Amino acid sequence: MIPTHKTISVLHPYVNKKWWAVKMMIFLSSFLHKKNNDVTFYSFSYDKNVFSEEAVHFWMKSFYSFGVLKFFSLLYIAFKIRKSDYVIIWNSPMHFVWVLSKTLFFSRAKLIWWNHHYPWYYSENTNNFLKLKRFFEKRVIKRIDLVISNSQYLQSVIKDIYNIPSEILSPVLDRDFEKQIQKDIITHSPSNTIFTYGRWGEWKNIQLIFHTYENLKKKIPGLHLIVWWAWEELPYYCDKYENDINVSFLWTIDNNTIIDTLWKSDIFLFPSLIDSFGLVLIESMSLWIPVVCLNKSWARELVQNWVNWYLVDSDNEFIDKAYDILTNSELRSNLSLASKSTAKRFTTHSFEKQLSHIFKRV
Repeated sequence: MIPTHKTISVLHPYVNKKWWAVKMMIFLSSFLHKKNNDVTFYSFSYDKNVFSEEAVHFWMKSFYSFGVLKFFSLLYIAFKIRKSDYVIIWNSPMHFVWVLSKTLFFSRAKLIWWNHHYPWYYSENTNNFLKLKRFFEKRVIKRIDLVISNSQYLQSVIKDIYNIPSEILSPVLDRDFEKQIQKDIITHSPSNTIFTYGRWGEWKNIQLIFHTYENLKKKIPGLHLIVWWAWEELPYYCDKYENDINVSFLWTIDNNTIIDTLWKSDIFLFPSLIDSFGLVLIESMSLWIPVVCLNKSWARELVQNWVNWYLVDSDNEFIDKAYDILTNSELRSNLSLASKSTAKRFTTHSFEKQLSHIFKRV
């Protein structure tokens, strides 16, 4: 059962960009706050202008994150959370803060660790600092009361790396996207528009988007590509497509802009090579938009009988399936219907049921 009238501390290192993991931690905090809990969100960096629409700044506490001041911030947070009933963390170094609170200030709080992505520092050649971090982390994690994963894929990763079980708490659609599920289907007039957005960091494979566009524009006259989010190669692509009127880059975006753009699009492309869930896929499907995605473990969890979207095994197949959807209105319609059914699994109601089960396990 979800607790009420408890003191709950939520810890996330940086709340200054709208990464999806950050949005989920804010959603969880707001959800628990609405259940009459005293919730405080601790971070090293918080941009209230970026998150003004969530109206969370009345319980957000931000501290210094540089040099010796960061160390004292860690100690101060450890002191502040000592009387909490529950402490919910996202990632390093916040689980070490909890250990400090237990060790120095005798905290009796129950610790919940919600994982949102693969811990990359366990799979790469790392420096001595990260090796030391891994050494201590594996010992810290043994003392955590409950570990949460956001997908079955990440659940298996947590088991392999840390040798501990975890419960699944799936991401939830923002309220703006959840409202779209309630609508009757709206027939999309073909617009020959490809849309993609996400956190285009390393391994997100953004080059495949432009490779797909280059191949399909030869076959589909007037094909339009819309891309949102800054990434390292953005200047290169902006220069390359400066004179192409059919390629658009979105600079400032919010939920309304995403929704409006999705409604105008025929297809959503997601070429990521590494993810643990991919919430942008669910957001797209909540608006009936067909998806083409690489065939990865985390993506297979969202496939229902292989009829709600396409998972592909190669770049060429990625391009071919995108072409099929763009040129076949009946196929596009069938995929749209199945997509809505998938998106319904990630509403606030389903989130509450999962969260209730999780608190029973703490």
